[in-house]
Amino acid sequence: MAAAWVVCSCAEKALEDQPSVLNHVSIGVKAVDMTDISAETKSDIDISGGFVNFSWSSTDVVGMYPNVGAQAFFEMQDHVGEAVAEFDGGGWALKSASQYAVYFPYDYGHSNKSSLPFDYRGQTQHGRNSFSHLADWQFLAQGMKQPENGACAYSMERIEAIVLFQLQFPDIVNCDKLTFRLADGHKVVISTRLDISGADYVISSDGEANQFTLDLEGVAPLSTGETLYFYAMMPPQDLSGRTAIVSVHTTDGDNYYAAFDGKNMLANHAYQYAATLTNDYASFMEKYGLEDGFWD
Repeated sequence: MAAAWVVCSCAEKALEDQPSVLNHVSIGVKAVDMTDISAETKSDIDISGGFVNFSWSSTDVVGMYPNVGAQAFFEMQDHVGEAVAEFDGGGWALKSASQYAVYFPYDYGHSNKSSLPFDYRGQTQHGRNSFSHLADWQFLAQGMKQPENGACAYSMERIEAIVLFQLQFPDIVNCDKLTFRLADGHKVVISTRLDISGADYVISSDGEANQFTLDLEGVAPLSTGETLYFYAMMPPQDLSGRTAIVSVHTTDGDNYYAAFDGKNMLANHAYQYAATLTNDYASFMEKYGLEDGFWD
């Protein structure tokens, strides 16, 4: 019995000597940089309605990685519907001597904090000028951070760019697809890998394709000359110095085209591409030096 008592006392002393732990963390989201969006456009679109704002929902779960060890998940605890919320790790707690990185949304299948995969294919805009679908393609992260004074507050960033296409239609048509690609044939990034093993997260390209596609449902101008807004989440990538081409396909099988100057699209920034569409295929292809096989 004496030996057993000694073992128990040592265990209790070891627990007392452990660093303090924290079960709750505060997590917010940084504002999107809107520098590239014109003042006129800002007044036309409902920014306050959710275009760039973020609020947590009751079912949100955040993934958390320690600097050493496997990931855990933290569930929504308090402040539903607000930009900054409290998350609870349940039986999993943060030690003050360790560092932790966070990402959203949590995925049980992620096994390597240095290589978390994110894919931006499959987006669909539902309705005229609607950006409600963006919420499903909003990926957030912040690199390693150490708890201080019994608390740990994060301010995550979107790891993608929000892209707004402002397109004027010469005709009344029903649209079912928007295609974005580059005139010189250079591929566009469609998927990424995220590294949150350090203090600053790092995004790298994981997949490229000839084009990025946004499917459309219930999208149609109501009058000739009307301007519609199309929204997409795209991986950060530098397209500066290149000509970007957009094609809008209709349910009747027609296509409308526009071209823009490419931009250096950074994570957690919003970008605007504005143009008037044309359905004069031959003239458009000739103007930008495109061959007939360009869309294959």
